[in-house]
Amino acid sequence: KYAEIHTVSTYLSDLFATKFTSDTRNNEHLYRDPFNDELIQLCPSYPKYCVVPSTITNEEIREAAKFRSYKQFPTIVWRHINGAIIARVGQPEVGWPLRHSKEDENMIQAIINSHNDTLTTNSIESGKNLNRLLILHVGSHDAAIKNYAKYHINCNLEFMTLPDIHAISRNARMLRASNTTQCENWLSELTLTHWLHNLSVLIKAACCVVTNVDEHNRLVIVHYSNGQDHTSPMITLAEIMLDSHYLNNKWF
Repeated sequence: KYAEIHTVSTYLSDLFATKFTSDTRNNEHLYRDPFNDELIQLCPSYPKYCVVPSTITNEEIREAAKFRSYKQFPTIVWRHINGAIIARVGQPEVGWPLRHSKEDENMIQAIINSHNDTLTTNSIESGKNLNRLLILHVGSHDAAIKNYAKYHINCNLEFMTLPDIHAISRNARMLRASNTTQCENWLSELTLTHWLHNLSVLIKAACCVVTNVDEHNRLVIVHYSNGQDHTSPMITLAEIMLDSHYLNNKWF
């Protein structure tokens, strides 16, 4: 499927194919793109192309998706130069019975295995948290999610406590309504919207991802209630901070 690589990519699908093939050339047995029309309908909020471990079948993806909010199954979104991985997934639908999904656990374990297999020699020699999964829940403390994390061996769970989408929308309306250009106390007016606070906690959460991936060689999985609140901007910001292309005076 990815045998033909175009020199100049015209569509996003071509860009993905080029990048995917380039990044996995030496580890092609570890990853694959699972998507077909059936899986696109399964999770319409996901892009057309995703990356999962090659050991996971589409049937396992369908079963794992049943356990995640909005059927957002675990998918790999970044592999760093040291081999460390960032993955995203919908929040587990544990519920009051504290149920769990074997297929979901197998899929997470497969991502852990692929992460360990792609770590570079330098990162292995550093010996920092190589096998310890870090799950970042974007929202506030949740006892059910904390209990579910116990099903993953060698796992740490952290709550980023970012405000929910309703608070963000309310703050955005306050920001649009404020007129800081004609206000003597413009900084106080801006502070009251809580927008600077929202940006601050988002950057702090992204920095947490960057530190664990770049310095500690850890696999980081990010999730929230529906994946459409802070998950995407948090991961995107972390990827920009990790991308060497942007680490120069031109972009910062």
